[in-house]
Amino acid sequence: MNKRDFLKPKKFKIKAKSICFSPTQYMTDLEKKKIYINFVSFLNNHFSFTTFKKNLYNHFHTHCGFIAHYNLSGFYGEYFLVGAKFNKLAFDKPLPQSENIGYINVSSEDSVNESFYAIYEELSGQRDGLGEFYDTIMSNHNYGGYSDYKDLDDAIKEVFFEYVQLFREEIKRANKAYFDFQEDEDIKKLKNEQIIAIQEANILLEKANGIESKLQEQKVIQENMALNSDFNCGQTSLFDYVAA
Repeated sequence: MNKRDFLKPKKFKIKAKSICFSPTQYMTDLEKKKIYINFVSFLNNHFSFTTFKKNLYNHFHTHCGFIAHYNLSGFYGEYFLVGAKFNKLAFDKPLPQSENIGYINVSSEDSVNESFYAIYEELSGQRDGLGEFYDTIMSNHNYGGYSDYKDLDDAIKEVFFEYVQLFREEIKRANKAYFDFQEDEDIKKLKNEQIIAIQEANILLEKANGIESKLQEQKVIQENMALNSDFNCGQTSLFDYVAA
């Protein structure tokens, strides 16, 4: 078993905060709020295709420095396929079907835990797919460069950071569970070795006791022979009389 086997794939429960957004010329405060709430849902569902709403797509490619990738499906296929695979394995969510979405290979040998960890792995260790999306939001100077949407962009950054922190906590729990399991396994192994050693020692002790009993018997026989020899020494036998 490895550490990833101890991950517990589940949907997150991040709560959308009550934020007062400012209306702009092209977006009302309620529209901003809806985008924010939809993004929280998108995170809690680990980037499932069904929760990637059109208002998210429009905001990302018009106000956040992303290119459009032709359409919503193309954008999703560029950044979130790792989420689609996890949702298929964990919750049997249908895979997105579109010529603009890359090929997703899911086999019966795929592990839900591995696919769950792959989300974090891509977020934190790669600069393509989900990793590129996260890096653009959190680091790219283009993101947040549209001052009319800074309040919304900051809210998205904050909740995305919270999502990553939750993932790290899940991984820490999995690591602890793994090490606890390993300690238990080591203790079990030592106890089994101890039991075997005691059994082997008992067999050897029984064998030693058997040998000791034979030695005692042999000593008794030899002592009896010696006594008989001493008793007979110097006595006149019938043979002696006949010979005389």
